[in-house]
Formats: sequence, structure tokens, C-alpha cells
Amino acid sequence: MALLRVPDLWYNDGNIVLQAESSLFRVSLGVLAARSPIFEDIQNLPRSQDQEMYDDCPLMVLPDKAEDLANFLRAVYNSGFFEPPPSKTNFDTLAGILRLGTKYDIPYLRQRALLHLDTVISNTLQDHEARQSKRTIPPTNFLVFLIADLVHEMDLKWLLPTVLYLSTLSFEGITIGYMYRGERRWLNSSQQVACVKALRPLIKWHRKDILSFLYWTNVDGCKSSARCNEGRLALLQASSSHTLIDAFGPFADIFKQTVREAFCETCYVASRDAHLAAREALWEALPGLFNLPSWEALRTLREEALRLTGP
Repeated sequence: MALLRVPDLWYNDGNIVLQAESSLFRVSLGVLAARSPIFEDIQNLPRSQDQEMYDDCPLMVLPDKAEDLANFLRAVYNSGFFEPPPSKTNFDTLAGILRLGTKYDIPYLRQRALLHLDTVISNTLQDHEARQSKRTIPPTNFLVFLIADLVHEMDLKWLLPTVLYLSTLSFEGITIGYMYRGERRWLNSSQQVACVKALRPLIKWHRKDILSFLYWTNVDGCKSSARCNEGRLALLQASSSHTLIDAFGPFADIFKQTVREAFCETCYVASRDAHLAAREALWEALPGLFNLPSWEALRTLREEALRLTGP
């Protein structure tokens, strides 16, 4: 295996060479030790006479992915490389820094990674609705599945209800997997089972509650029942082609256009209020649908995770 130096992480005054896969990084052990108690312990170890060397420096082979280690080291050396929200990042950078910030016990890096995840996977309906304007990770194909895998790997339970709900919206991704960097991946088996089990209750919930206003025939105060009933029928037929409608996604915009145009003001207001109440109720029910603890308990886990990682 040919070893390659990573140019922007090869410092001539470095005193240790780290190897991850086939990549080499010459860095200062003192810089790492100042931020990480793990590397501080390594720094304090006595030098072994049979220590493998590279370019007159001790060589340490790490089991980490080269890409993860590169992004981690850039974040350590360059304070502007991985700033907290609202600064932008990408999934691969975030995932690597979260893994190694946790592994090597650098609290501020782990916290920043968690805050970036918060911008796309929320545990309040208000934050979820605002995510498109606040997200710091660009949308990509199957991003939610990549995050689901990371959530499982790093045990971020408080993100599970939203991650699993969004995953359930893509039945194809659940059943046949998804392509990432030229290879097919799947959700882990526990997440697959949770999504499949929740699918039928979610469809029932959507038909019975989220779209309940489409089954109305008489609304108190309606002065154009024929027009409004025709509008409800048309919307019902349009929605019937979907196996599962995202109650928290673009469908909500229907009230800004289609429903207002289809219904009289009385029916519009009643439909809007019923729909919004049903959305809030479904959001509160999400953890239970996936056999998870309550939102309150999950939010406590989130607060503890961020508090433990420090400011």
C-alpha cells in the first residue's frame, strides 16, 4: 500500500506522523494534547525503543478513516474550518468530526457537530418547519438515511423520531437500500423494522386525522356547500395516489393556495385549524409510533449531551 502525505496537514515542524488508511499526517502532538485528553495521555507515554518511525518522527497508525481524520485535524488546527451554525458545512465533514471529536474527547467539536445536525433533524415541530431556512447541511439524495446511520452509530436517540419518520417516507430506500459513493447501503435492521411497523399506523393517522377535513360534507356557516364539497373531492382524489403524505412537509403549503381557492372562507378556516391541530398531535405521537421514549425524555437527552460537551 502506497502511503501518501496529505499536503495541508503535513507540517515540517510536526513531531508525530499519524497514519489513517494510506494517508499520512505530520502534526504536533502538543497541539493535539492541548485539546484532547486522549492525545495528552499518548504524549505522556514513555518512548519505546522499538517505536516505528517515519521521516524522523514516531509513526502512529490509527484505525480511523483517512477522510475523517483529515477533517478532524483541520478542525483542530484551523478554527474557521468547522464553525458552529449558522456557518455551513457538509455531511461528510460533520460525520467525521462528530466521530473523532467524540472518540478523542474534544467537547467543543462534538457539540458543534450536534448543533449542525439540529438544523436538519429537529425535535420540535416549530424547528422542523423552519429547517429549510436554518439548515447548515445542503440537501442531498438519501441524506436522511446517511443521518439515520450516523444517529445509530453515535447513539443520538433524541434525533430518532424525526429521522425514522423521514426515512419512512421513502419506502424504496427502506426496502432496497440506497447508493452512496458507488456502494449500496441499508438502514440497520432495527431501524428498518421500526419504519415498516410504523408505516401502517402513519397512513391511518394521515387519512383519519391529517386529511380529515377532506371527508367533511357539512360545515357550520358554509354558504357554498356544493363548491366546497367539489373542492374536497378533488383534493381527496389528488391525495389518494400517495401511499404516505408528509404531514410536516410541502403538503402544509396547500393551505396557502389550493385549499383557500377551493373552499369558502368558513371552510378554509375550519380546515386549516383542523389540519394544524392534527399535525401537532401527530408530531407529539411520533416517538410512540416508533416505540421510543417521550419527546420530553428525548429532549432531556439532547440537553444533557450538549451540556456535557461544554460551551
